[in-house]
Amino acid sequence: MSGRYSTASPEMVPPPSQLAYYRFGDRGPPLILLHGLLGSKANMAAVARELAGRNRVFALDLRNHGDSLHAPSMTYEGMAADVLRFLDEHELEKAALIGHSMGGKCAMQLALSHPLRIERLVVVDIAPRGYPQPFWQGYLEAMSSLELAGLATREDADLALRSAIASRLYRQFLLSNLNRSPKGGYFWKVNLKALLAGATTLAGEITARGTYDGPALFMRGGCSKHVRCEDAKLINRLFPASRLVTIEGAGHLLHIEAKERFIEELVAFL
Repeated sequence: MSGRYSTASPEMVPPPSQLAYYRFGDRGPPLILLHGLLGSKANMAAVARELAGRNRVFALDLRNHGDSLHAPSMTYEGMAADVLRFLDEHELEKAALIGHSMGGKCAMQLALSHPLRIERLVVVDIAPRGYPQPFWQGYLEAMSSLELAGLATREDADLALRSAIASRLYRQFLLSNLNRSPKGGYFWKVNLKALLAGATTLAGEITARGTYDGPALFMRGGCSKHVRCEDAKLINRLFPASRLVTIEGAGHLLHIEAKERFIEELVAFL
């Protein structure tokens, strides 16, 4: 895809085949940003702007999210293959890869299966292991049960989700997926049916084998329980050149809750 894009106001680029994306900056080493479950390229835009001065930054919508394709399956093999195809389509021989939560597992899957294509790796608040009782299962169920036909405003949706999701920050994050139709009414941009069907797979461990020996940074929120101290052994075995950084006071959405510290760690690593 040719053309220049402003780092201040990106143009949404329609997907030539699969993945929609924003591009920030037109020079420097390529950097790919992968959002978490129920996130999107828009959620990563603030981080992308901060990094665009030194990198060509591509913020992607993963499958069944944002403006990307809706597919029946949600596997890390499939998502990693989508991103690999994106690299090929844009003639990116190697790129740095940053992934949050589900996007972090996708990034790990790709780095382990195609290590020569990944310049360096950043994984945000997720470990390579399985998660037997993922907290987000309730989010998917609450969103799916929302009566969209009865909504007059986005505030109605926020109120309807309040009993299931106490945190206003998380409700607003989830409601970024709620769009108004030009004909009236609301619809979910995410493919909730596919996400619910793939919930067990998404909660599972990554399946790629081998190791990624390139530079790797794992970041976790000090108030989050997604990356435990005992996870370090598995992380170090799969990513022997990795280090783990804790951002105190932040939860799972540490790129939003502690953006300045998050950016500082990224810039120092990149």
